[in-house]
Amino acid sequence: MSKITDRLKIDAEIISITSAAGATSQNYDMQKYGQAAFVVSAYGDLTGGITLDLMESSAATAAGSSAAGGKAGIVIGGTAATNIASGSGVREITLTMGTASTTGQYFTLSAGTVSRKFTYTTSTALHNSSAWSATGGLYFGSTVGSTVNTGIALSLDLLKAGIESTIGFGGAIICSTPATDAIKLEVADSAAGALGLTATAVMSAVVNQACGAFDINADALSAGKRYLSVKVSTASTTCRVAVDVIRDGGRYMPADDYKYKLSS
Repeated sequence: MSKITDRLKIDAEIISITSAAGATSQNYDMQKYGQAAFVVSAYGDLTGGITLDLMESSAATAAGSSAAGGKAGIVIGGTAATNIASGSGVREITLTMGTASTTGQYFTLSAGTVSRKFTYTTSTALHNSSAWSATGGLYFGSTVGSTVNTGIALSLDLLKAGIESTIGFGGAIICSTPATDAIKLEVADSAAGALGLTATAVMSAVVNQACGAFDINADALSAGKRYLSVKVSTASTTCRVAVDVIRDGGRYMPADDYKYKLSS
């Protein structure tokens, strides 16, 4: 059986983004290939979002022009600390719980098309999963309150249990608690889509990781253009960006001298 790496041309690189001006990946040649996918994953504080543009150029060293194949630029990441659009490609966020949280404050979390409401309360009766429902929402909190670390830690333990429950998201979201007042949420492979959030004062979010992708056919490039690249811009803070390029539709029969280390 042939390997995927024998049938598809796969390249990867890392770009460091240090300013809003951003940076551009290297140019990838489409001469031998019928189609390509550019998958871009960014890691850092992406709460303000970053812009991705698919560029085309005529030479390996030539600067590209935007909207290759008519592909409009896309924004991945968050829009604000309390609002993350579900279509923003967000793969990982860290939620920090406010010390002034009060009963009745809530946030709505989504993974793909599944959405759940989580309400903070100090009522023990609502801390039991028997009081939770997919339509009515889930509850988290502690009788200790939110003004001390113990209360926040207990609240987040219950929130983690709710998110991971079958009423919540099952195994679609992976949870961890990196700090006393914070919980990290990561999209699992079984999830149907990216993360989304709408919150009140009870929670604020930092977007840690977001992904975006472009599919394009070689015949969609402008006349005289045969190279593709991805430009990353408008980052409000420094971040690192991984670019994976998968090309197909050509006769790719590589020798054993791959540009990457391939396991046996």
